[in-house]
Amino acid sequence: PGLPMNRIEKVSDEFSRTLGYPSILRLALAVRENMPDEFSPQCLTRKNLANAKHVMSEAEKEGLVDAHLLNGMLRVYTNSGRIEPAMRFYDTEYKKHGKTPTTHSDRLLFEMLVKKKRISRAFKLKQDIERDGRSLDLLSYGAIVEHFGNHKQLGSALLLIKECKDVHGSAPGERSLKNIRLVCRQNGLTERVGLEIMVGEDPLEWMRRGEELKRVQNKRAKSSNMMLGMNRMLDI
Repeated sequence: PGLPMNRIEKVSDEFSRTLGYPSILRLALAVRENMPDEFSPQCLTRKNLANAKHVMSEAEKEGLVDAHLLNGMLRVYTNSGRIEPAMRFYDTEYKKHGKTPTTHSDRLLFEMLVKKKRISRAFKLKQDIERDGRSLDLLSYGAIVEHFGNHKQLGSALLLIKECKDVHGSAPGERSLKNIRLVCRQNGLTERVGLEIMVGEDPLEWMRRGEELKRVQNKRAKSSNMMLGMNRMLDI
């Protein structure tokens, strides 16, 4: 199942060559998939999508479609970066199979929209999710907070951090907060906006202090070595 017609014909030819079982070595050559000499990421994406569609089709025939399989197929669409097919699958296929999108489903689509910088569509999706009685998970909040941090949009990021704390009781992960802390530190806004009260102290502050102390010590050591060398020359 799933073999293209040209490879099926090769397998059939191998069985027609002998009355017994064909050589396993010749069968291996017949069924294996040969990569083209040149291919692009788009080619691999199309191949991956075609394989996933075949699996989905077979699962539908056997009545094996569940939320996990639907989420897997949605991930294939979102990883391909194809917004419209992903949105269409999200809107129709779950209803078609009598399933409700999970927070994982929501996150897959939401993160793709944020990655593609379709922020207005991401917020529209967020509204639809909340209207259906669900909410974005921590990782989804982290994705949009990180986006605003990368673009130095401090106000929007802080509002979403506060909302995330109200919904989940904690702020997004430190990876999402990294650039928010940097913008506040560079502009002297950490205390003014109450960032540490909101998300806690920077866990990497000790490392920055240690690196600064090491630079100072290295500078002093170089200066001391230079003075020692000059004193030796004077002694000579």
